[in-house]
Amino acid sequence: MAGPRSSKRPFAPNMPERGALTARRIVVTRAAAQSAALMEKLRAAGALPVATPAIQILAPENPAPLRESVDRLASYQWCIFTSSNAVRALVGERDDAQWPASLRVAAVGNATARALADANVPVHFQPSTAVAEALARELPIVAGDRVLWPHGDLAKPELAEALVSRGAVVDAVIAYRTVADVGLLGVVDALRDGRVDAITFTSASTVRHVVEGLGAAGVRIERLPAESRPLIVCIGPVSAAAARECGLPVDGIADPSDDDGLVAALARSFTGRTASA
Repeated sequence: MAGPRSSKRPFAPNMPERGALTARRIVVTRAAAQSAALMEKLRAAGALPVATPAIQILAPENPAPLRESVDRLASYQWCIFTSSNAVRALVGERDDAQWPASLRVAAVGNATARALADANVPVHFQPSTAVAEALARELPIVAGDRVLWPHGDLAKPELAEALVSRGAVVDAVIAYRTVADVGLLGVVDALRDGRVDAITFTSASTVRHVVEGLGAAGVRIERLPAESRPLIVCIGPVSAAAARECGLPVDGIADPSDDDGLVAALARSFTGRTASA
């Protein structure tokens, strides 16, 4: 006969602390077209998400290189993705759903891998950590492999340079542009009114646009009193590094680097602040 059933729930290390986000006003700076899922997860955790998109994702000024790369997709051994925006841009250029069987695909992290899965594109490789340096170092290429890297206009060239140094032939094409969004004004107003408990960052470009926009408006987050300063929580090490380079304190980093990890990192950060108060 089975014994009594335990009333305790199994431990889930990444589950947000109960009540940690309740009524917390969380600024979501992600582009408007991509923020719905994170907004919903925050609401489910009891938070009050505030959509203030700091960036817009636009098509490249010259779309021809991306289109030409898509047309010869089967000629590459690898296609590597370092953002979900690049996934959407490249998939949007394809006229069919058939992915070349010989083409292997790499994703820098979980969010990018999920975007590929949503597009029915198989993922053959992810690095040990969700950063471009690890991807460049660990990608299982051989000399002469042709690699396609669709990326944003603000991406740094180090990834391509590292792969070339390993013998790869890399086509690095701009798949999208990142520009400032007028929604950034909402961050300024919310901070001035003291109505922000935390700001989330999901890309390095978002960090830079927010900091530049706030600076132009005379707002410096790092100079706000500790008791009123909003927490800064980033989706991964790349956006966290960008925040620190811009002088922002980083209170939490998602692990894993996806929306669920970001919500959990927010909860941990609020719990830590309460415990140290």
